[in-house]
Amino acid sequence: MNLSNKKGILFLSFILLALSVLFYHNTISLFPAYMHSWTQSDRYAIALGFLNNGFDFFHPQTFNQMTVNGITRVDFPINDYIVAIFMKLFGTTAPSVFRTYTLLLSIIGLIHLYLLAKKITSSEIKSVLVVLFVFLSPIYMYYQDGFIPTIPALSFTFIAYYNYFSYRANASKKQFFIAILFFALAALVRMPFVMFLLAVLSQQAFLFLKEKRINKFEITIFTLGFGIIIVYFFYNLHLYRIYGTIFLDHLTTPKDFWELKEIVDEIYRHWCFHYFTIWHYLLISIVVVLTLILFLKRRVIDETNKKYWFHLLIAFCGTTVYFLAMAKQYYDHDYYFLDSFFIPIVLLFLFSMNAVRVEKNVYKVALIIVSISFIVLSGISAQKIQDERYQTFSWDRVEITRQNFIGSEVFLDKNGIPKDAKILVIDAYSYNVPLILMNRKGYTVHQTVRDDAAFSLFWAKWDYVVIQDVFLISDVLRYYPIVSFMIEPIAGNGKITIYKKSKEFRKKPISYLLNINKKSAVYSTRIDFDTRLEKDHFGEVWNLKDAQEFGTKVAVLDSATEYGITFIIKAKELKEKGALTLSVSSDILLKTDSEIQLVATITNGEETKNFQSHKLRDYYAPNNAIQDGQFYFVLPEFSNEKDILSVYFWNPTKKSMLYDNFEIVIYKNQE
Repeated sequence: MNLSNKKGILFLSFILLALSVLFYHNTISLFPAYMHSWTQSDRYAIALGFLNNGFDFFHPQTFNQMTVNGITRVDFPINDYIVAIFMKLFGTTAPSVFRTYTLLLSIIGLIHLYLLAKKITSSEIKSVLVVLFVFLSPIYMYYQDGFIPTIPALSFTFIAYYNYFSYRANASKKQFFIAILFFALAALVRMPFVMFLLAVLSQQAFLFLKEKRINKFEITIFTLGFGIIIVYFFYNLHLYRIYGTIFLDHLTTPKDFWELKEIVDEIYRHWCFHYFTIWHYLLISIVVVLTLILFLKRRVIDETNKKYWFHLLIAFCGTTVYFLAMAKQYYDHDYYFLDSFFIPIVLLFLFSMNAVRVEKNVYKVALIIVSISFIVLSGISAQKIQDERYQTFSWDRVEITRQNFIGSEVFLDKNGIPKDAKILVIDAYSYNVPLILMNRKGYTVHQTVRDDAAFSLFWAKWDYVVIQDVFLISDVLRYYPIVSFMIEPIAGNGKITIYKKSKEFRKKPISYLLNINKKSAVYSTRIDFDTRLEKDHFGEVWNLKDAQEFGTKVAVLDSATEYGITFIIKAKELKEKGALTLSVSSDILLKTDSEIQLVATITNGEETKNFQSHKLRDYYAPNNAIQDGQFYFVLPEFSNEKDILSVYFWNPTKKSMLYDNFEIVIYKNQE
């Protein structure tokens, strides 16, 4: 196959667009949730911020007011700004605008990678294979229609490399200028990419020393490129000092070799086959081994190719230094691999493909077969990884938060909450997700187990507080009971409740904070283990005893009893739509510390759709007195009439507890 560049670009564009439709038709419109939604939603918020601040490019801001007026230090937000312009032109703030922009920019970058590969290998098949090697990388595929600036930075880098190596071949000053411009732009939008500009500088400096001459033009352009980066760096520092930042602003270097080893082990376990599929690793291994064999036979590197391998060595050294400086981030943030080692590995594959000559027809046929096999197999594997990354779980609190805040803007409007009101969201699990969905500025407490919710109540200049009902007891009041003294409810929709400042500093009961009462009860039952109702929905009780402390018969958890009596009811029996609140009360006698939990689950067959639990030790200290146990669960809406709600005590460590008067009340949440 020997196409001209023009025909090759059209052919490749068709392939990339077809693959984009195949892989992204289900995700192109999704809100920035799922894996690494925190970072992605922050970038989405910056784009929306430009719409809200009159397109003030030099004061990027998000909805979160933890920085002054939401203005934040951030890497050069040119892509977010362009997305905001498109949103304005199209009259929509839909996430699909941002995703489509990133995807199209990626395709432009991949076309330049194709041109670079074509220039180096002179092979259409090899060039397309190099591009699809990148496109079908699971991690690249996931972020290719996303929100983080790494994909635009990669695209700018591909454009830069095409022009840089073209300049090395024909000394076109225009192409050198374009190369340095795009290397600098990549570094501006994602600072780690300055490594590749430094690699080019190092290579050109080596030539200066080797040839003992100074190229004033190159020095001028390098000065311009680095000058732009330095100027914006200091402006960014100014933003940080005046307004603050919501983004990482420090190194995360391992303290010693053993911590580094542990990090590398964790990275391998978690991300190895997210970086590349097994077919990627197999293909690049074969190509690199063949390249080494050919080198050992020839014992010499072609003079034309020396510049490629020398540059690759510099790039690998630079990315290794960056990895050592930021290693702790690699475990939690897979895209740091894209920021560093991804480019050198792609260049290694490209340069190795160039070294392996395919001149005989039989070899060309073999290359075509290998290429098609790789595309099919890696495509299937990459899609499986995408399905995993977009999968949601009942325990995923970021996704729970997103779901709870869907429709919250309309809900706040309906209840008269002004657009300019400052909202404090307690247990938000991100900086911006709930604020974006409410379309209000404000503050977030990310997790009460880590952040000081009570402190936020005092220092943040909030007008209203919003708390997710499901986390009110387990995560908010459990750690900061003072919250109940300072707020009182305005309205709730079964997912979130709006609160205002309380006029009286007094503790409010949970039923009041959740806006439930006897009138809203849709089901109730009780068992005292002496007598029971005919249809109380409790299972069989076999471990009972007469307890002197209670003066009656009680149920027992002990070394032989892992599960207490189970309450079971089907969704079709309740005949209620919408979220429900479950109240469970019981007299308990807990003499020793234990891991006993009260559990509420929603299941359908073997699938657990929702699991919640309260550890008794978090609320009640062990003693010799009978305590009045009171627990609440906010349940999601049943999705199927065959869903089953189960409630029981779980005794995983086989400790002892007596309990009696086990009562279940289910409330319909009031709007």
